[in-house]
Amino acid sequence: DDPLIEQLADLFSLMGDPTRLKIIVSCLHEPISVSDIASQLALSQPLVSHHLRLLKAARMVRAERR
Repeated sequence: DDPLIEQLADLFSLMGDPTRLKIIVSCLHEPISVSDIASQLALSQPLVSHHLRLLKAARMVRAERR
């Protein structure tokens, strides 16, 4: 198996979730806090944190502590 194909399949799998796509779009223009994402998307903070953890592991978003 081609490792690139495996990586792309994982990436598309992550991006296939509508909630994760909404989170990514929320983060495109400027840094945004977990609580602000949760508020904008009417989701719980733990759910947003869970999705962000997956997106960070895939290097699709990065965290900043303030």
